[in-house]
Amino acid sequence: MYIVPITQMSSLSTLESVTQNSGDTQASGAKLPFSEVIKDAYSNLSELSETASNDAFNLALGQTDDLHTIMINAEKAAVALELTVQLTAKALNAYNEIMRMQI
Repeated sequence: MYIVPITQMSSLSTLESVTQNSGDTQASGAKLPFSEVIKDAYSNLSELSETASNDAFNLALGQTDDLHTIMINAEKAAVALELTVQLTAKALNAYNEIMRMQI
């Protein structure tokens, strides 16, 4: 049985680059727009969900025996879903808070 080596998650490298870039851009005054963060979260979610679905389909057909990678991909998709839900909830809470402000 061949064991696939663990590779770095793409979402973590994206977060590291955003963190590093935000430190550089805060000095200049520019920031990453929140809409870009939401778009990235949704695209990451769709990619990871697609991968997890394909893995589950292949496992059901018996075309793979690499169960640990399938479970890792499923957990990545679950974490991406939770992140996306939390970002959406925060955006809606911020919008509601702005709408409650007195002018």
